[in-house]
Amino acid sequence: DTSYRLTEVGGGVGGQVRVMQGYQPIASAAPKAESRRDVGRIELSAVNGMRFFATFSLVCGRAIENLWIDKGEEGRLFSHTICSGLHTLGKDVVSFYFILSGFTMCWGYLGRDFNTDEVRWRYWTRRFARFYPDFFLSTVITFLLKLPYFFGCHNVGWQSWASNGTSLLLFTAWYRFVPGSGYVNGPVWFIVTLFWLWVFFPYLLKPVKTVFAKCSWGDFLMKLGLLWLVSLLPWAIIDKTNLQALRWGLRCFPVLRIPEFVIGMAIAIRVNKDKQEMDEMESKGEQPRCRPGVVAGVGPIIALILAGSYYLWKLSIWPDDCACLPGDMGESFYHCFGWWEKFDTKFVPISALMIFSVTTLDVAAHRNDGQPTYDAAVPRVGQVGACIWWCLCLEPFVTLGKWGLPIFLWQSATSLITQVLLIDLGWGLETRCAGHGLKFSFEYAGFYWGFHVFMAYFVAWLMNDDGLIGSLIHNAVKKITPA
Repeated sequence: DTSYRLTEVGGGVGGQVRVMQGYQPIASAAPKAESRRDVGRIELSAVNGMRFFATFSLVCGRAIENLWIDKGEEGRLFSHTICSGLHTLGKDVVSFYFILSGFTMCWGYLGRDFNTDEVRWRYWTRRFARFYPDFFLSTVITFLLKLPYFFGCHNVGWQSWASNGTSLLLFTAWYRFVPGSGYVNGPVWFIVTLFWLWVFFPYLLKPVKTVFAKCSWGDFLMKLGLLWLVSLLPWAIIDKTNLQALRWGLRCFPVLRIPEFVIGMAIAIRVNKDKQEMDEMESKGEQPRCRPGVVAGVGPIIALILAGSYYLWKLSIWPDDCACLPGDMGESFYHCFGWWEKFDTKFVPISALMIFSVTTLDVAAHRNDGQPTYDAAVPRVGQVGACIWWCLCLEPFVTLGKWGLPIFLWQSATSLITQVLLIDLGWGLETRCAGHGLKFSFEYAGFYWGFHVFMAYFVAWLMNDDGLIGSLIHNAVKKITPA
């Protein structure tokens, strides 16, 4: 079927399952004609809504971390209490994104195989072209802006130049254990690690299908539990003496993130199988033996209650002598966060429950190959589940949920520019550099945080695929990307 158009996937960060116009596969690589009931062709709007809330929590966390320059007590609720909670939440949301990326990649390619080098290279080329221009520009511009010649507060040594220069080659994730090998554009560490998972994906798809395609529910949960335990093992070697040396290296190392990625892929296979079984049994007028909708209808609520209770508890016990960003020194980390916070994948079951539930709600709302509707979802997931699906599909949640990639890539530069803008406008800020004893009022601390969040989304609006600047970049790249 040479008229088939390539299904391109956003990879869990800011994309969506969609069809890219103008890309025609060669005949030898074209997949078999897909049935109209292939759920991989469904656009999952509720997933984009869920992605918005996950991204928004990270945006708020990164924005409020900029309040470290406030040395006063009036804004302490923002700069200390809320900041510590969002900082704790951030690690778990990153793990959530690795799982979600595995889901979205597998969901978009369920009906495809990567059996030849030609097919794999076409996939890698498009994936590289999809994100690298934004990654390159954001890394270079952020580094330049942080130099003292522009808006930086201090000189950087040759090690910083070398580290950030070599990071453009996308190999930093493999040697992040080396001191001084970090990123000036901090959030891109996640994108670089995720890039390597995209590289592994063609080799993971067939084995994951083999292991999970014919699982019963009991076997499926047991295998997910085993993967979760595997994901926890690397963090167990951390103690107070080696935390500073190992934690970021483990966090960035791509191989150690494979279990989370595979869990997401397994969920995609499970949701696909559940949908096919429900369709088949309902077409016969039978009641499905296992109703995933029973879980999906209340799964998001259960996940939010569990996670919310934990973070509220963490806020209540956060030591008064701990700053929002206590750092990775062993003693201070254990004192402020607790030893269990060294496990970045501790909340994998909650993330998996949320992703399974929301994606099941999405496919349940699609019946008879028509447009997704609330009425279609009610018989399968109940009124509570249908209401959750409807809320997640509201605008602007769906649209903003697609902006995750530009937000992650540009928020560091945006925060710096926002501080400079506040200084130039005379809006309560005289300097952005530390050591000046800045003291904010409660109202200004709240405004300062909110303005950073607003600016992050404003720049993402400019830089997303359809934005004023982003569209120019991606249209130029599309012209030189092999068909």
